[in-house]
Amino acid sequence: MFAVGKINITNFEGVYEPAEDSWLMVNHLPEINGRVLEIGCGTGIVSIHLAHKGAQVTAVDLNPKAVEATRFNSQNNRAETEILEGDMFAPVSGRRFGTIVCNPPYLPPSDEKYGDSDLALAVEGGPDGIGFVSRLLSESSQCLEEGGSIYLIISSRMKVFDTKWKRQIIHQEKYFFERLILERFF
Repeated sequence: MFAVGKINITNFEGVYEPAEDSWLMVNHLPEINGRVLEIGCGTGIVSIHLAHKGAQVTAVDLNPKAVEATRFNSQNNRAETEILEGDMFAPVSGRRFGTIVCNPPYLPPSDEKYGDSDLALAVEGGPDGIGFVSRLLSESSQCLEEGGSIYLIISSRMKVFDTKWKRQIIHQEKYFFERLILERFF
């Protein structure tokens, strides 16, 4: 277990542990109110952070272990969050959110073997690292309110991609192996 601010997180086997990209999102997301959808909630750290700040958070993950971890950590941190298992927008079909946040799988496949297919899903974003992000951006209109925003972590290890979305860099940090960017799409 580890703590960030007033949030205590218990890691679960087979669930992506918060790392530099998670901290970047938690520490630099702007104040967000209203209905927020987190895609790929992992341990729940981002959802808990947003719920503590007053957002009405719905967290979704394809990995049942991540759903269990987010549920446990949300209860342990007294954060009111709705937690659903499923693929991206499927569990919230027909609903609208003012904001969507996601620390997506963004790495191209590597020779490193994760030993857990659920964990590999949380890390690898397709052959060029942009598959998951491209799908999220193309399908998000079904759940994003008019004038809403999407906040994503983007890595310098991803292939550069074009999008119809306007983009705004919120914050970026450089590490020896990559540059991570918290970006707003609107």
